[in-house]
Amino acid sequence: MPESFPGFYERADLLLERPWEQHDPYSLDVPKHPRYLTYELANALDMLVTPTPSELQAQLIHAYHEVKSLGIAPVLFIHAESMQTEKTKNMKLFAWYMQQQGRQVAFLIPLNGVGDENRGETPGTGYIVSRAFAEKKTPALVLTSNSLRDIKEQLAEKGITPTTVEFICIDEVQLCTNQTPHEAIEGLLALQQAGFTVVINGIDYDFKADIFTHMHHLLLISRFLPGWKAFQLTTQCQHCSHPAHGSRRVITFPDGRKQIADATSPIVMPGLSNYYAVCDIFHKPCTRLAATEVHVRPPLPTALTLEQIQQTPWMQETLAYFNLKT
Repeated sequence: MPESFPGFYERADLLLERPWEQHDPYSLDVPKHPRYLTYELANALDMLVTPTPSELQAQLIHAYHEVKSLGIAPVLFIHAESMQTEKTKNMKLFAWYMQQQGRQVAFLIPLNGVGDENRGETPGTGYIVSRAFAEKKTPALVLTSNSLRDIKEQLAEKGITPTTVEFICIDEVQLCTNQTPHEAIEGLLALQQAGFTVVINGIDYDFKADIFTHMHHLLLISRFLPGWKAFQLTTQCQHCSHPAHGSRRVITFPDGRKQIADATSPIVMPGLSNYYAVCDIFHKPCTRLAATEVHVRPPLPTALTLEQIQQTPWMQETLAYFNLKT
């Protein structure tokens, strides 16, 4: 932690683990972890994220040039298991760097990602907003179909082709819900094969700690398709020192009451909701109707061995669909 933080050494004792960190996985009364709270008060939650923005930017730029040198259009995939990982910030930083190099960039957001704070003047336009650059809204086209299936054609209708724009940046790609996982892959492949450099970001798990739409399919494919590169970001649980593996949805009712969403809540819930990162070990993302219900979070495809992939039916089905072999 930087020495410039006021009272850092006086607070050093607060960084010790506390018994309450591992109590009551569903209570909203569990305090924030002292380290998390210290960074939050300093408006520096990005410093809990690994890799750091500068490290990830170096990785993205290196991967871009490496793939381009092979004569392939890159697909750069920034992902995280939870919220609060600066995915959008890192996508913006990379895009802005490329714009400074004279490259043309088009930003896109799914309709499901449009709220009051980033709504545009027309149904087809909006803004990408990140906590890190709250004052700097990035104009974006809205995928009103909520689908990646025909994205190349949708862009062409707007006059966006590889001859006019090199980079296509899609924010919160997991919110494109109106297609099958295979169609999502096909849509992104069509962009890559047309010559676009594609940069996407998304969350691996929904608030139920289940696979978020097509995200694991994209992660699986990223291991085998030429030019696809995945970059994972990780932050800390709000309540303990463990890495965050999920996001908790807290619903605020009109009367001010707050409640952790249960597993029957819809995946997309505009308004009245707040999300924060939890470990999914001691502090669970959501409540479940049966107290004895045991939920196992599916592993990330990027963390599996080839043997494990070969033993997972949906992964073998997806690879076979795209004529890929382990």
